Amino acid sequence: MKQEKKDNMVAKQRSLVIVKRNKKINKVNIVILAVGLLLTFTDYDMIGNQIIWLGIIIFVYTFGSNFIARARTRKSK
Repeated sequence: MKQEKKDNMVAKQRSLVIVKRNKKINKVNIVILAVGLLLTFTDYDMIGNQIIWLGIIIFVYTFGSNFIARARTRKSK
């Protein structure tokens, strides 16, 4: 029983680390999306669109990993 509780606690800590890391990534992603929009509005459409797509891909990755981490946290309770 004691080892199982320790394993659950370690798994929960890992999930919380992932969620905190993704919050930092999302802050950087907002800047990336803002730069992409700024470039798009200043007639640098090709570069701006690629940066926007990069931001969307990063957003999907962080959303998916947050979803999985939070599901693991709920499961371990």
